[in-house]
Amino acid sequence: MGNEEITAGILPRVLARAIDLSLGFLLIDLLPRAGFYAAIIFILVADSLYKRASIGKKLMGLMVKPLGGQMVSAAQCSILRNSTMALAIFLWKAPLFLGWVFFIAIVGIELIIMIGNSDRMRIGDELAKTKVVEIVFKEDK
Repeated sequence: MGNEEITAGILPRVLARAIDLSLGFLLIDLLPRAGFYAAIIFILVADSLYKRASIGKKLMGLMVKPLGGQMVSAAQCSILRNSTMALAIFLWKAPLFLGWVFFIAIVGIELIIMIGNSDRMRIGDELAKTKVVEIVFKEDK
């Protein structure tokens, strides 16, 4: 059996990100003192947990693929590509409703850029020179 890589669709990527962000916010709720920092660290390194896939990506059958034969580690790649989402969580703590405005603005900009890009790359992918792909297994005849 061989495998073929195809660019991940928008819906599986959004669902995978929603799973990962939900887990991050769960950490904030479960760990009163350290949860906020644990959530930021989790989001930063999430894509290095399962061979270039976060928990959400693993559940959705996705993985991060470095472009151009890059030789950076999965952790370095994950930190670069998820720095924008970690910033969104960090700014979420801003006073009043500004935190939510910053969070929604960053996530929204990332989504708009991903929708408008033919390879479905968001800002984080551009920074890390990565692409999210679906793995489709084909049977050899």
